[in-house]
Amino acid sequence: MEKNDSSYNQILKSTAVFGGSQVFVILIGIIRAKIVAVLLGAFGVGVIGIYQSVIDMIRSGCTMGMDTAGVKEIAESNSREDKNILYKTVSGFNWWFRVSALLGLLVCVAFSYPVSIRAFGDSGFASHVAALSVCVFLAVLTTGRSTVLQGMRKISELVKSAIWGSVLGLLFTAPVYYFFGIKGIVPALAGTGLISFLCVEYYYRKLRMAKAGINNGEAFKSGLTTLKLGFFIVMAGFAGTASMFLVRAYVSRNIDIDAAGLFQSAWAITNIYLSLVLRSMGADFFPRLSAIANENRKVEKLVNEQSYIILVVASPVIVGMLLFAGFALSALYSPEFGRAGGVLRWQILGSFFKALGWPLAFIMLAKNRGAAFLATEIVFYVVYLLSGYLLFPKHGLDATGIAYLIAYAVYLPMVFFVGKSISGFVWNRSVIKMTVMNMLFIGIAFYIAQYYSGGYGFLLAAGILAISLIYAYFKLKKAISSKK
Repeated sequence: MEKNDSSYNQILKSTAVFGGSQVFVILIGIIRAKIVAVLLGAFGVGVIGIYQSVIDMIRSGCTMGMDTAGVKEIAESNSREDKNILYKTVSGFNWWFRVSALLGLLVCVAFSYPVSIRAFGDSGFASHVAALSVCVFLAVLTTGRSTVLQGMRKISELVKSAIWGSVLGLLFTAPVYYFFGIKGIVPALAGTGLISFLCVEYYYRKLRMAKAGINNGEAFKSGLTTLKLGFFIVMAGFAGTASMFLVRAYVSRNIDIDAAGLFQSAWAITNIYLSLVLRSMGADFFPRLSAIANENRKVEKLVNEQSYIILVVASPVIVGMLLFAGFALSALYSPEFGRAGGVLRWQILGSFFKALGWPLAFIMLAKNRGAAFLATEIVFYVVYLLSGYLLFPKHGLDATGIAYLIAYAVYLPMVFFVGKSISGFVWNRSVIKMTVMNMLFIGIAFYIAQYYSGGYGFLLAAGILAISLIYAYFKLKKAISSKK
């Protein structure tokens, strides 16, 4: 490769810009989680987790995949010289998101009673679930504005809106939980939803998008093409949010809501904090991959580069999270959440396979293979739910973490073979060697975390983490400075 290879540099630059903001957002989230854990306890965290699942599930279903597919459409329109094409595309998506937001509000109200029965075992929470309709409405509108910003590669504006939304949301929720306790959960969720929307709306309006002459009928027709891919995306997203809802509901009904809070804390650390790396890289990766989707050699090169950087950045994070899982739960939440350490370690182990499979899944989306994408996602969640159900009698709450690992161990080879069949993709030698080495580091870290504690264990943990960081540093240096 040439010195300072532009592709690696672009990946690192977009990761640094978006990732830096996400670090700040996560820090705010840590503070908020700590406040919730102290003021509301595991019960409150469990209720919030279930409510959030309801919001995400309905939002995912009603946006109909427009957020992911929309980024691709808007990016392609933005690359053309005729900006009227961009304005019409954006206007069409804005219409779809407004309709989706209203639909989400109505669905949440209509299904509040059965959702309450399914999640909590009685109808006592039905009115609270119905009130979440406001949160769903705002979440869909926020998603719509964010889709436009990302599609136009306005990463700076997207970053600023996320930062302001997090800061103002924290300032709002802290006193609400302090004064109202459990009763303040729904108002707090609604308030943060409104704040997030206003922040992203502010930066969207700064784009000064010209209004396109497009009526409702034209807007509807313009979105039908996107829906062909969006349908499969939304079904995959719905399968994910529905699965998480089922897991939380199963845990709360077969153990208690406190246990659902423990699961929620482990899930948040695994899938929110580690996903920082993937979201940061994905901000620019998907539009770039879509632009070269018909050129298989370029697709293979870009996906290998993306996989290389993922291994460099994510692997030391995974090692560190494995070693300090128990401490992280106690520090980020409260000492009682330390009981979720086993769940968290198993999930983090599975996250390594998730990180490797992530860029491969985008090959299917970039090539409009929505059915293949949906099939792989469904297989993952079926394996996850079935494994968790079968392991639950013996392992209890830890079964959710072990099932997570099993599901991603199945998912990775599956998406690899699908990617290979539709694009001829194979990992290059550098990625394979790094994968083997990092699996070794992660395996050792997991063993230390499971079976060693105290001063000796801490020394071993510090040693393997240091080795992992040094290895990542030299691989990163090689990527951005070596020559062919």
